[in-house]
Amino acid sequence: MTTDTLYNLRYKAQTGHNGYSTSAKISPNGAYIATSSSDCTIRLFDLENGSKLIRVLEGHRDGVNDISWSPDSRHLASVSDDMTLRVWDVEYGECISVMQGHTYHVTCVEFNHKGNLLVTGSSDEAIRLWDALNAKCLKTLSAHSDPIAAVDLCWDSTIIASASYDGMIRLFDTESGQCLKTLIYDKGGSSFPVSYVRFSPNGKYLLSTTLDNTLRLWDYMNNKVVKTFQGAKLEKYTCSSRFIMAKDPLIASGTETGDVLIWDLQSKGIIATLKVSTSPVLAIDVLNNTLIAMDIQGNLLCYDLNEGFSGYDSERTDTN
Repeated sequence: MTTDTLYNLRYKAQTGHNGYSTSAKISPNGAYIATSSSDCTIRLFDLENGSKLIRVLEGHRDGVNDISWSPDSRHLASVSDDMTLRVWDVEYGECISVMQGHTYHVTCVEFNHKGNLLVTGSSDEAIRLWDALNAKCLKTLSAHSDPIAAVDLCWDSTIIASASYDGMIRLFDTESGQCLKTLIYDKGGSSFPVSYVRFSPNGKYLLSTTLDNTLRLWDYMNNKVVKTFQGAKLEKYTCSSRFIMAKDPLIASGTETGDVLIWDLQSKGIIATLKVSTSPVLAIDVLNNTLIAMDIQGNLLCYDLNEGFSGYDSERTDTN
């Protein structure tokens, strides 16, 4: 793989938010990009033409921190500093439910792969599991001793993973709410805040971002770090990361220097650097051959994977 042919820039657009941009997600059907901002709004754009604004979703009373698409792309969930979780009907641009319960800023949200559950994390240090269809809280998990930065669900929704500024990753049984494992990397006697966590497509591993400029791939069942990815500046912001399941599995992450770095999963070497801007790239997302990246200033870039590197296999996340 060569650094100048892995991804080709399709377009660069501006989201037009009037505050810091926080999250950007591609709809599963490949039609839209949703972006969120501290200006209390969510904006929907056409994926093919990023400058085409479809609609603006308004209703939050404070900054929106994170968004998540339902698997059928009909609904969008959002969480905010106003302590609410909202679900939106994308076609009509209407808020169809408002869920309350967190006692401080809600920082992160994820739909499960069936679309019937939502998981949120908060600066109140708790995780909440919600019935997305009936708009009610099913469980509250006392999860961490510092704000929660990210949550994720494995493919079959049986395990919730959370990352926190207390330096820990925790795994919970979705059905019982019981904590199954606590992962902490404390080499040298100190641990750094964990700002992001994501399950691998095959569900066997966890990718974490820690504010010591490092991404780590965990074999979480054996409490073991199996790969370490370095070279990115990651010290302050929550920058998202993704698996890219090309012919050779890749890891991508936003950075605080305005780049997206892409590592070969096996060799751990950086094989591509996408220059987005000079501001922190908080949000990246990947769908098939498309990668999007958005910086904190609302610059939105869309890239296409070079056809020579296509050939996706969502079950390939080997570490041997």
